[in-house]
Amino acid sequence: MRPQEFNELRKFYQHRLAINPGDDSTKETPEFWDSMAESFAKKAHSPEERRRSQQFLDRFSWEKGETVLDVACGPGTFAIPLALRGCKVTATDFSNQMLCQLKKFATKENCPPIDCLQGRWLETNIEDKFDTVLCMSGLGVISTDSAHNARLAEALKKLYKLANKRLIILVPHADSHLDARMKQIIGEDEIPIERLRIALIYYAMVDCGMLPSLLIIKKPFKWLFKDVEEACSVLLKKSGIKRVDPDKYEALKEYVSSIAVPNDKDCLTVSYSTPQALFVIEK
Repeated sequence: MRPQEFNELRKFYQHRLAINPGDDSTKETPEFWDSMAESFAKKAHSPEERRRSQQFLDRFSWEKGETVLDVACGPGTFAIPLALRGCKVTATDFSNQMLCQLKKFATKENCPPIDCLQGRWLETNIEDKFDTVLCMSGLGVISTDSAHNARLAEALKKLYKLANKRLIILVPHADSHLDARMKQIIGEDEIPIERLRIALIYYAMVDCGMLPSLLIIKKPFKWLFKDVEEACSVLLKKSGIKRVDPDKYEALKEYVSSIAVPNDKDCLTVSYSTPQALFVIEK
């Protein structure tokens, strides 16, 4: 393939990475994430999730006094543990309520100061550079502007420009929302959009002047549903599957029932591992 032929691939940058089957444009607004802030924070700062965050951070070396920019920081899932490790953290998010939750839990944990900047990534003016720039599970949202236009290359270039030493990007879904047994039951054998996105993001990074390493890692994932019917409906919708043969649907319900666990909130918890894509770009 000749270099000029790669221009055709750039057309795919117009795909809005934050929008999955069943989603709409509200997912790209601060109001949506404001409404999710309290529940996100409660989960992110639970002992179980904090342990997972720490284990993830242990993949890398962190020096005391290292400057870190956490983009789309949410309620401080990684910003607070990094500050507690002695890093000088700047956290940015376009959701005011996410930043409020970050400040709340930072105060509760007697965390060293974290500089917070509210604003949409593509519109936020940041002059300083940082040793490490993080974007954890937020690339899709920060790659879209306020008019819901996809601007992936611009978002990536800005992340890369502000990193002195390294850029770390985690994409939370690198495969279908269904586990292997669910896909087998319904006969789903198409390559899921989540996998194709990873290829697109890798190419976009290379096209923007980066040479990333890519690692697929597994993370335990939990869904909460009111009943098995809702579980099957949501999982199929999230996977972009509109119709399933009745017999296969009943088999899916039977399988989901076998792995669902009742909890103390009169809901069902469905748990399994999901692959995530970890991109690391060293300078």
